[in-house]
Amino acid sequence: MDRFRPHAQPSPAVDPLGRVLAFMRASFVRSADATRPIEAGVVLSTPSMPAVWAVNQLRMKDPLGYQALVALADEQLADFEYRHIVVEDQLAGPGLEQAFRTAGWKIERELLMGLSSAPDRPANVGVVDEAEEDEWLEVMARWYGEDPDLGTDALAQLLAHSRRDARANRDRLLGVRSGDGRLVAITKLRGDGSTAQVEDVYTVPEARGRGYARALVSRAGELARVEGHDLIFIVADDEGWPKQLYERIGFRPMGRVWQFHRG
Repeated sequence: MDRFRPHAQPSPAVDPLGRVLAFMRASFVRSADATRPIEAGVVLSTPSMPAVWAVNQLRMKDPLGYQALVALADEQLADFEYRHIVVEDQLAGPGLEQAFRTAGWKIERELLMGLSSAPDRPANVGVVDEAEEDEWLEVMARWYGEDPDLGTDALAQLLAHSRRDARANRDRLLGVRSGDGRLVAITKLRGDGSTAQVEDVYTVPEARGRGYARALVSRAGELARVEGHDLIFIVADDEGWPKQLYERIGFRPMGRVWQFHRG
């Protein structure tokens, strides 16, 4: 079954990074309550899930200065207790990072990596299985639960969004099972027939160090290729260790996205 084709459409961006950014933007739009296009980007608004930053944000394609961005966020996100701004422009990002850091905002720099090289060694992809939605969400709950500051209501909203997001984007849920059949590691694959993303890679603490993340990411890449995708990417924290694993699997840096948050 060609599960990815329903979202396939010609992309106006011909460069790989442009395709990735357009793909990510469209994915977020599908799971938001409402979207408002603006001149330099898009506003995502989801009053039903106010704790989920991913669908309550100002997402900017074109460059604006620090003061202009803050003013725009105050205007467009006035109904929320926080401000969340995402900047895609590769030239403006580094300078804005410094400005927002100086102003005391929380900053996350995401590294976009494309699958373009052979892995350093084979992965045991045979351990990867299809996952059911409910069991996949149980593992996601453990992942979210690692944040000690996350309240019960916020956790419920994040899980509800994970379910909505996976359904809206027709994600393929993958996992690795322990001997008793329980999922202990997960990821998901989404695509539009040409561009595909591997996302939400997580292994429960007691099952780490066994190569499950490598197996999941490698298998997802294989499946994406079988489905005909010619551009496969993954997003990593630019300051985290997983990007090193993804590089060993064959992913290479393509660009960055900057997230700025003020509570």
